[in-house]
Amino acid sequence: DALLGWEPFRAAQYGIAHHCTIALNPKEANDPRCTPVLAELPRYLVKDRVVAVGEIGYDSMTPAEDTALAAQLQLAADHGLPALVHTPHRDKLAGLRRTLDVVRESALPTDRVLVDHLNETTVKEAKDSGAWLGFSVYPDTKMDEARMVALLREYGPEKVLVNSAADWGRSDPLKTRKVGDLMLEEGFGEDDVDRVLWRNPVAFYGLSGR
Repeated sequence: DALLGWEPFRAAQYGIAHHCTIALNPKEANDPRCTPVLAELPRYLVKDRVVAVGEIGYDSMTPAEDTALAAQLQLAADHGLPALVHTPHRDKLAGLRRTLDVVRESALPTDRVLVDHLNETTVKEAKDSGAWLGFSVYPDTKMDEARMVALLREYGPEKVLVNSAADWGRSDPLKTRKVGDLMLEEGFGEDDVDRVLWRNPVAFYGLSGR
């Protein structure tokens, strides 16, 4: 309720139109006390400020995560929303393949799925699947800006989204800006930067119709 009530109000004070994704997170999917969240999600997914179901997916690739992922892909299909899918930080390629198998078995088309936390080992198979490609850029973990720009040079900017964070660990919310700066330094045009950091996110989350 705070995410869809207080936070949009607070953001509006600074000229920000607040939108969000909402879901049962993969880690919490392993806690039986959180299972009732799945039954509560539909009343939030109809809200105008919710632009996707997410982050869903895998953390430890458990049976409970299988169940939660499949259920929430169905919720996304039922509500006409795209899905933001978390891939595990360990065993990444196996995790990606398992994720894509579940997506293909679902009612949600792959081209309405953003597969996040990709890296050099997973990007090709994710791209070949037709999904949108998400990369998390952090100071010490996941991707950094140099690796991100190298992947953009190899695979191009089509359907690529780059995110950063200001979360519980060491992070830097300006990493997205730093990716854009390095893209320009490495010879990408302003149109490419605008595409990766603005137009692609708007296009993907715009699949919600919101």
